[in-house]
Amino acid sequence: GCAAEFESLLQAVDYRVGRDRLLLTGDAFSRGPNPRRVWELIVETRAEMVLGNHDARLLQQLQSYTTGEKVSFEKPDQRLCFDALSGYFDELYPWLQRVPLKIEGESFLLVHAGVHPIEGVAGTSRDEFLNVRTWPPTGGIDGPRWHDVIAPTDRTIIFGHDAPGGLVIKRRAEDEVAWAMGLDSGCIYGGELTAYVQDSDRIVQVPSQQDGDRRWR
Repeated sequence: GCAAEFESLLQAVDYRVGRDRLLLTGDAFSRGPNPRRVWELIVETRAEMVLGNHDARLLQQLQSYTTGEKVSFEKPDQRLCFDALSGYFDELYPWLQRVPLKIEGESFLLVHAGVHPIEGVAGTSRDEFLNVRTWPPTGGIDGPRWHDVIAPTDRTIIFGHDAPGGLVIKRRAEDEVAWAMGLDSGCIYGGELTAYVQDSDRIVQVPSQQDGDRRWR
């Protein structure tokens, strides 16, 4: 929902449609002030995205709406996000239905939250793709992270989700190649919005324009 920061970040990396590939770690719309503009930017940039836990909830709400069932909102910001996007439901709903849990390339794996540190990608459940943070799972935000347990991989695992954990950069000791990149640097909480430019192995950040008066939720 932080559209202003999203636009600033696109400018900072000199993103160009048709030349570059833009991949998002999910949770694109909720909590921020301008989810409508975020959706417009996704369309304009032809961005690809993996499904986040907030996106999954929005998808469920849209499913209820389209079938005439009562739409459930757990918190006021969910209703605000839903209402703000209402003019785009016809295009947003089928797009969200197609958003995958993972995007794989030869040199990277993009997920929202993470992967099962023991069973790997093949053994990762939908809930873990969307929500895994600590390992063993604690049900909260405190504790060792899944990427503290998993062995370094041949591909760079790029993920979001874990704003309390902040920016994560882990490199293999033998060649300094990044094998884990956690990009959620808490923009909605007054931190930064972060991009990883893989071909130049570069982190780019823009400061949040939010007031920071929020809590990890």
